[in-house]
Amino acid sequence: MLDENRIIDFSGNVYNKDEFMKMLRKYDSEGYSVYIGTDSQVIKNIVSIVTAICFHKKDEDKNASSKVFYMKEKIKDKKYLPLRSRMLLEAYRSIELAMEVDQFISGKLEVHLDIGDTKKSKTSAYERELKSLVLSQGYSCAIKPDSWASSSVADRVAKA
Repeated sequence: MLDENRIIDFSGNVYNKDEFMKMLRKYDSEGYSVYIGTDSQVIKNIVSIVTAICFHKKDEDKNASSKVFYMKEKIKDKKYLPLRSRMLLEAYRSIELAMEVDQFISGKLEVHLDIGDTKKSKTSAYERELKSLVLSQGYSCAIKPDSWASSSVADRVAKA
């Protein structure tokens, strides 16, 4: 996944895989946790898919610091993906990236799913299936309201 996509930070800087992996190791050695989440949006019959990788750390004084990177792709030929297919695609993208970086970090890695936490949410119907998918790969998993990497970070970029 890292080989095929441009890796961008929130300042607009673009990194190749080697540059990103160097930063990944640096942040891991400094005690940052890694959170990965994917969101998709259908905009003008094009599915915009964003996978975010977020580094976050709190120090002894409860001060927090973070760094965010993302990869964005657009799928034109699948303009009417059903919701379940989109949710699976989001989960697979996050798991794929987690598997790619997991071997290079020693700290916490958590996958965030953009799944609603109430029965009112259409995506909540897929909660059990998608959480099981992530957990079966050995990763911890969060859903809304705790899945900020997907439901806030990736969502913000996907809508842009």
